[in-house]
Amino acid sequence: MSARGVEIVADGIAVRGPSGTVVQDVALDARPGSVSVLVGPGGSGRTSLLLALGARFRTSRGTITVDGTPLPRGAAHARRRITVARAAPAVDLEERLTVGELAAERRAIGGPRVSDESLADAFDLMDLPFTPHTLAGDLSRVEQLLLLLALAAAEQPGGVLVDDVDSGIAGTDLDRAWHAVRALAHSGPTVVATATAPPPPGASAADLVVVLPGHQTHLRAKSGGRR
Repeated sequence: MSARGVEIVADGIAVRGPSGTVVQDVALDARPGSVSVLVGPGGSGRTSLLLALGARFRTSRGTITVDGTPLPRGAAHARRRITVARAAPAVDLEERLTVGELAAERRAIGGPRVSDESLADAFDLMDLPFTPHTLAGDLSRVEQLLLLLALAAAEQPGGVLVDDVDSGIAGTDLDRAWHAVRALAHSGPTVVATATAPPPPGASAADLVVVLPGHQTHLRAKSGGRR
């Protein structure tokens, strides 16, 4: 898998929710092939910010560019190049479906980019066996995350957004989760993830960690990634 990663640059971003501004004055530079992690508790606006970086949530202030084109003018390009692996409740795993059914569904919606070969490569990349008759709901939490990442990777996108990497996952499973995130970025796409805590020390999963301390955020950072 060798999709070139997108570059996502944000400056002075503010995001409003039903109760007012939940994120403000955020700036980042996610370079192609890098991993950026937005860290914060529930209600910190991390999911809204994640979706905004992929042109799927409106910001109230600031600028976002994807591959040099500002949003919203470049929204169509951003949505074509950036895939959402998970952003519950809108995008999440359908636990009543089997792995094979989810793969078939991804072939149908992904068009010519998704093939048997790209799916096989994606499952190999995530070090996840392809068990077509297994219900998604019977997988462990980390296997469910890897399945979502594999389905996203099969589209050969330039960017992947994944929410709640550490939800219900701990210990060696959490190490496995962050290793998969890094492996995905190493294969080409730029990855932006959210979590309640930064990746464990020594995981080498993130080029950039942006901490969202509740409702008031003022952060500016750059990620290394690949040019």
